[in-house]
Amino acid sequence: MGGKKNEMKFLYGLLILSIGLLPVLMKRPPKKDWLFAYMFNAITNIILDKMVTSSFISYPTRLLPKIFHIHILYDVLLYPMFTVLYNQLTRKDKRTAIIYKLLLFSVPLTIFESWAERKTGMIKWSNGWQWYHTFLRINFKSLVTRGWYHCSGNLRLREDQGLGTLPNPIYNKMNDMINFFIV
Repeated sequence: MGGKKNEMKFLYGLLILSIGLLPVLMKRPPKKDWLFAYMFNAITNIILDKMVTSSFISYPTRLLPKIFHIHILYDVLLYPMFTVLYNQLTRKDKRTAIIYKLLLFSVPLTIFESWAERKTGMIKWSNGWQWYHTFLRINFKSLVTRGWYHCSGNLRLREDQGLGTLPNPIYNKMNDMINFFIV
């Protein structure tokens, strides 16, 4: 890609673009659902990337390398934004459409990561990590987030219908955090 300087320019460009697009993505109702999906995805990305990064993936070129060993731009902005967009597009879809639309996101992300691993210094795979591990990880993580979003929507529907809430401490904590940001 032309050296570390150009890679950093590319990453800063993505940072500016994602910060600009984030409010647009979150504008669609129900805002609380999208914020919930975004936060769930970002938090679990950080946790999973800390485990995977130490053994299989490294990010030689990344934003804030002295503070974070993970790719903070991807984990906290880019991939959660893709997840919110994916959940918005599949909100009312059946399983088959959910899978097809997931492939529309996961295939380009996998191709980009494979290209970046081969042609740039932004990412390095080790210990047998291959493109299909990335593909499976993206699909699995997106389906887990989609399932969590679907289940949390059912919990909110239960509340709205006056049926009470189910005892779910994780949902309740995330709900409290989201209410803090919205109100």
